[in-house]
Amino acid sequence: MHIIRKTVFGCLLFAVVATIFAPSCGKKAYVEDVDTLRGIWGKVVLYNELGSPESDNSDVKIQVRCIDTVSSNPLSVFDTSYLIMSDSKGSWELYKPKGGWYSLEFSKSGYCKNMVYSHRYDTSHADTLSTIYLTKQAQGAIDIDSLRLNDDVLSIYRTLYFTGNHSSYSLATWYFFGRSESVSPDDYEYAYVSGSSTSSGNSKQSAVVYKPIDKLLESGFQEGETVYVRAYCDNARAVSYQVGEDSWVFPNITGESSVLHFEIPESEDEEE
Repeated sequence: MHIIRKTVFGCLLFAVVATIFAPSCGKKAYVEDVDTLRGIWGKVVLYNELGSPESDNSDVKIQVRCIDTVSSNPLSVFDTSYLIMSDSKGSWELYKPKGGWYSLEFSKSGYCKNMVYSHRYDTSHADTLSTIYLTKQAQGAIDIDSLRLNDDVLSIYRTLYFTGNHSSYSLATWYFFGRSESVSPDDYEYAYVSGSSTSSGNSKQSAVVYKPIDKLLESGFQEGETVYVRAYCDNARAVSYQVGEDSWVFPNITGESSVLHFEIPESEDEEE
């Protein structure tokens, strides 16, 4: 039996060697590339309430939904769902799924949700998505003390309250600009997040945030228009995600401020 196996192996080896060297005899040989992995891959990272990454990123639930149309007569639509979990490193994979438009919702108890909206997968290769972050809710609050406009730059004077009982932690701040006093994450024209600030628990910190008026004009505001501003605090790893063409969610903001307003000045006509 051993002799037979060696003989068969020798024949196979000869055939492989002959195939490899066949091109040297003036013949062309085509060897198909090894099939690459196909699917959607990624990583999720958890952050605690202090804005620091967790050591264990396992058990994040990833609810996946794929919707696509099939070009047939009559036209049909398929709707497929998958449920997968991250490992301790936060890695996850969806191996050889159907082609179509994908929405992926990431969640874990105690952390804010995150989402990938409308990702197109065509089944021809492997797609690696950007890192997804889930954070615990920040422990803080913010208030806008005053607004000042000078040389087309808006100065936002704010006080940030570190309400958690920690020796040191960080908070980010969101600012929402709208056309009414009801400005909020659900009713705004322009929003941006400022870099995080660090302090100890049960303390407060005052600072100034600057915003060029040009950014507001680019977002649709007009000269002479009244603009309302409200602020919120967030985990240092600020998270926001898209859920529609023009719809965004800010899942972890807290400690809203009062609303202040200012008027965008009209440009003076240049003298001829």
